[in-house]
Amino acid sequence: MNRVPTSHDTQKIEMIRAQMPAVTREVYLNTGTNGPLTLRAAQAMTAFAQQELENGRIGQAAYDRSLGVMNQARTLIAELLACSVEEVALTHNTTEGMNIALMGLDWRAGDELVTATSEHEGGLNPAALLKARYGVKVVYTDIGLCNCDSVFSLRRALTPRTKAIVISHVSWATGAVLPLREMCDMAHRFGALVICDAAQAAGMVPSRVYELGVDAYALSGQKWLCGPDGIGGLFIRRDLLPKIQNTFTGYYGIKGRVISENAEIQFGETAQRYQYAANYYPAVAGFNAGMEWIRDAVGWDWVYQRTRELGQYAYDELSRVQGLKCYMPREQIAGLVHFTVDGIAPADLTAKLYEQNIFIRHVPEPLLNRAAAGFFNTEEDIARLVTGIESVRK
Repeated sequence: MNRVPTSHDTQKIEMIRAQMPAVTREVYLNTGTNGPLTLRAAQAMTAFAQQELENGRIGQAAYDRSLGVMNQARTLIAELLACSVEEVALTHNTTEGMNIALMGLDWRAGDELVTATSEHEGGLNPAALLKARYGVKVVYTDIGLCNCDSVFSLRRALTPRTKAIVISHVSWATGAVLPLREMCDMAHRFGALVICDAAQAAGMVPSRVYELGVDAYALSGQKWLCGPDGIGGLFIRRDLLPKIQNTFTGYYGIKGRVISENAEIQFGETAQRYQYAANYYPAVAGFNAGMEWIRDAVGWDWVYQRTRELGQYAYDELSRVQGLKCYMPREQIAGLVHFTVDGIAPADLTAKLYEQNIFIRHVPEPLLNRAAAGFFNTEEDIARLVTGIESVRK
């Protein structure tokens, strides 16, 4: 059974929810799509944009301010992932990071890439592009699905021609938290790199990349990190920077200016070399403010524990609903609970709950409903979800 929240937890959750107005206006159970913004983030975005409006976006002071928020964002992501800031590039979302890492490898016809049918399009579509462009063989597994032994399934798919694995730390489609360390160790024994989609993991479960053993780890800011859209991060292990080449390049990509046909081209020495397009600086400032607030006022370890406990509490409560079947075993999930209700199409249930101001979603493969229990949610939110589903069944 889940522990009963202490009075300290109750006060803390009240403080958290006061920072997130959206969660008090609706039953907010769809952080897997977009997390609620914090007041701190919104205020920081507004303040930065106001400064740009009043003082302009040119001049040394403006340049220093913009560069400062970008560097701060990389530092905060490095703290979250327990890696060096030199191993972090700012992106706009997870998909961008997945493309950077995958397209940077030297693919040849006949090379193999292992992935899973339940992966998000942010990983599946770049894999399909590699097949179309280079003749890469894409091997699809059942990793992440119910009753699949992920390590065994990966081992069966690996061959000496496997160059990379595309896999999620937490499956968007099923909620499974994968045994990433074991899978990385297995892949590395075959000389394959692990390119990890962390869209559903970063901010939900501990994401210390060296403990996980991943080679690249792509994340988004707008989901479990509760930041604005258009901000993401990419970790690439330091020793792999020479191996994962630039597909695109911008200001930080190449050292010096290339203005001579005889110039020796030297690429940047940090992951910042992969940043090829500008981020919206007010959004970066908002991302930073939100990340600092979670770190300092809430605490990441508390976030991870609360999310898992509430997710498993939701699993227990939902399991009591007649005709409802949770998809994954309880011990394999954290904040995402996937389920079906007999006789109700997942899209219809999502729509009917929306009419009751209860926000969940449905996912396509496998076709399931998905509730996301965030650290800001309450047991009352779960009770309203259960009551809402029961009312739809009637």
